[in-house]
Amino acid sequence: MIDKKNKFHKIIVVAGGWSDEREISLMSGKNVYSCLRKNKFNVKFFNLKKNNIEEILLFRPDIIFNSLHGEYGEDGGLNSLANKNNIIISHSGAISSALCFNKRLLKKFLKKEINILSPKEVVNENQIKYPVILKPNWGGSSKGIKFLKNKEELKKKINNHKYLIEEVIYGKELTVTVIENNKKIKALGVTEIEFNNMHYDYIAKYRKNKSSHFLPARISNTEYKFLIKISKEIFRVCNCKGIARIDYIMSEKNGKIYFLEMNTHPGLTKLSLAPEQAKYHGLSYLDLLKQIIDSSL
Repeated sequence: MIDKKNKFHKIIVVAGGWSDEREISLMSGKNVYSCLRKNKFNVKFFNLKKNNIEEILLFRPDIIFNSLHGEYGEDGGLNSLANKNNIIISHSGAISSALCFNKRLLKKFLKKEINILSPKEVVNENQIKYPVILKPNWGGSSKGIKFLKNKEELKKKINNHKYLIEEVIYGKELTVTVIENNKKIKALGVTEIEFNNMHYDYIAKYRKNKSSHFLPARISNTEYKFLIKISKEIFRVCNCKGIARIDYIMSEKNGKIYFLEMNTHPGLTKLSLAPEQAKYHGLSYLDLLKQIIDSSL
C-alpha cells in the first residue's frame, strides 16, 4: 500500500472534460478528491475544459488521478499529455485505453484472443429481426443508445463508423470490477443489475432507486466463477492497469453469457458499481483509491 513517502506525492484529480459524460466525471472526481483530502493526501482538484489543458502542468503534479469519462480521458489523450511531461497517471495506459474505448475494435480483439461471445453486429439491412440496438462506438454512461425498430431507421445509421448496431439480447445484465494490486489481478464480484427501463440507461445508473443491484448476482456458482475468471483474463489480455469494469448479458433464451463492453475508467460516484463491489470484497472507498494510485507508481 501507499507508504508515508508516497502519500505526500502531489496528486491532481482531473475531472470534467467536454464529453457528454462531463457531469458524471465531475461527480466521480469530487468524490475522489474529497476522500483523499479528508485522509491528508497532498491533493488538488482540476476542472478540465478545452481551453485550460496546459494549466494542469502549472501544478507540477507527481500523479494525475484520471477521473475523466469519455473523450480525452478514456481514449488515451490525457495519458499522452502525462507521458510527454513525465507525470505518472492512474488507470490504464494510452494504448489499452484507446483499445477498450473503441467497442467494435475491442470486440474483434477479444474474439481473436480469447474467443468470448458478444452480440452479433448488424452490417446488412436484410434478414434482420427488429428491434436492433444502436450504440455510439465510443463513449459510456449509456448515452446515445437507441432501439431501431424498422428498416428506415436502420438505413440512416448503418455502416456509419461512429455507431455500433447489434442484435438485441434479452436477459440478466451482469458486471464485474477488476483491480490490480501488487501486480496481482483481482475480480471483486459479480453484480446483477435490475431496472425497469428498456436498457440500463443514464437515469437507471445515476438516479437513486432507479435500479436494483444484486451482489452476489443471482446466477449459478459455475456461471459466477466463469465471470470472475474471464473478467481477469480480459483485463490481462488488454494490458489494463489499476481498475476496469466489464459488462455482460446472460441470455434468457439460451443461458449463454455475452460480453458487452469494458470501461477502463469506471464511475467512482456514490452510486457507482465499482465502489459497491470493492466494499463487498472488503475494501473501503479509500482502499480502492489507494490501490488505483499504487498501481500507477
